[in-house]
Amino acid sequence: MFDITAYAELKDLLGNLAKIENDLMPNELEMLRSIKAKYTDPHTPDPFDITALKVMQRNVEVRKGFKFDPKKDTGRVINLPRVDED
Repeated sequence: MFDITAYAELKDLLGNLAKIENDLMPNELEMLRSIKAKYTDPHTPDPFDITALKVMQRNVEVRKGFKFDPKKDTGRVINLPRVDED
């Protein structure tokens, strides 16, 4: 059965993120576009998609206190030394 409440929440989150799209990191922007394309037709959303949108919105708020330019700064890369498997 179609969950209209969850779909309305998803559409609201998509609308909120569209307003702050310029503040999203490249990987967040890619995921946002993917989720937006997935829900062009109304159907019950995957709870993971709703959670992912909420996390993106929260991440933008967290980054506001830092000097961070999503257009220039890349994602954090963790480069750990590899252990040889001999």
